[in-house]
This record gives sequence, structure tokens and C-alpha cells, in this order.
Amino acid sequence: MYELDYSPVRLNDWNEYFVRYKQSGDIKYYNEFLNFYEPILQERSLRFVRRYELEEYRIDDLKQIFSSLLWKDLQTYDSNIPLLQQIKFKALNAWHEYVRLNCGNFQPDNRNQYTLLRKIARLYYAKSDDKKTTREIITEIAKELDLTEKSVEDYITAVATFKPKYNADFYVEEEDGEFFSPIPDNYTTEDWFFRLERREKLISALSDLTITEQKLIEIRFGICLNCLGNLPKSTMSASSMSLGLTESGAEKKLKTILKKLRKALQE
Repeated sequence: MYELDYSPVRLNDWNEYFVRYKQSGDIKYYNEFLNFYEPILQERSLRFVRRYELEEYRIDDLKQIFSSLLWKDLQTYDSNIPLLQQIKFKALNAWHEYVRLNCGNFQPDNRNQYTLLRKIARLYYAKSDDKKTTREIITEIAKELDLTEKSVEDYITAVATFKPKYNADFYVEEEDGEFFSPIPDNYTTEDWFFRLERREKLISALSDLTITEQKLIEIRFGICLNCLGNLPKSTMSASSMSLGLTESGAEKKLKTILKKLRKALQE
């Protein structure tokens, strides 16, 4: 998709392509970056469509979204933060927006409706393991989210028509997975650098949490706060019970914790 009619020399640092483009205005540096980065972009696009069970022909659309965002931000890029690191987060949000607007028979009207659909489905999948009836689960979700049971039922029905199939992993909130996602095998040197840098900030921020907050993170996400290694994960219901909290109280506390951590990582 991003092949060139000549053989460019590979630079050691991805960001050097963007710096050279800003200095010279020569579009060849943008094109050369895409030429060398395409195998990584292809793999990430493939993981996205497989994880969310999209058709593989959509990979080219995802790659085009990425390159368009990169080109747009490159025009005003003037920061000490490598541009690629910024684009990765923007591209993920843009890919989800693409899913909302283009995939499946059901199309949420807006981003908030799309987020609510994913949240309701996530709760539905989590509560389905508790041997409750569908009606009981709908009633609980409606109460937790301050919605009517009819509204919750409509959203759950919509999940079946939004896409041919779904897995619960799709409905994990981005803010939950942002800090504790697994590391892909094909991470580049730049990926490792930024993950380790964020890891140090994360460990420092985690140490400032209360004991209850730390335990909630450990139980809910299945992560050892001493080494950031893996532990068994628990549902929100089980996590709240183990700490003597209501499920809604634990969820509110978790959102507050994640906001603290996000702020610490941005400093």
C-alpha cells in the first residue's frame, strides 16, 4: 500500500522522519516512514479486526485512517513528544469511530450511545456468569446506570445486530485497559522505551494510592503492584465484595483511581 519506486535508507529513529520533513518540507520523508512502518501498521490493523471480529477487507480503511491522521498532525507538529506516540492513541479512537459508523446492521447515533452500548454489554457479559436470569441482569444494569429496563433491553438486543458476532473483550472500556494491557510480541524499540517510561511513572503513582485503592487495582485487573506481573482477575462484583464495598461504590472508586493514574502519566 505504501511501496516506493526506489529503495530508501532506513533511519534509526521513527521520529527522525517527521523532524526531517518539518525541516525540509520534503514529502519523501513522510512516504518513507509509511513504507518502513507498514508491516507494523498491517499487524496492528489485523489484530484490531480480528479482536473485534471485523471483515479483513477493512484493514486498508484502518491503515488509511492512520496515515491521514499522521499527515494532518504532521503539518502542525512542534513538540518534544514523538509524533508516532500521539498518533497511536488518536488512531485507536478513530478506528472505533469507524466501527461505530460503518460496521454491522445497528449504528449507534453518536459516540456516547456507542460507549453506552459497550458498557451495557460489558456488564451483561460479566453478570451472566452469576447464574441470574436475563430479566434479573437487565434490572440490575438499569439500576446501576440509572436507565429504564426497556432501554437496557434494547441495547442488549442491539448488540446481536450491531455485528454478526461479539466477544466480551470488545466491551472493555479503553480507560480500564489503557494502563494494564498485555505487551505485544512485536513491540519496537520505541514502543518499549515509552512503555518502560510510563511503567516507572505508573509504579510511582500506584505507590501514592491508599491500601484499599491498591487492593482494588490488584483484584480487578489481576496485576501485582510490586512487579506489575499478572495475578488472577476478578469481576467488579467479586472485587467489591472482597473489599466490603458496594459494586457501584467500587466502580466509582475505580474511575477516580484511573483518573489519578492518567493525570500522573501525563505530567
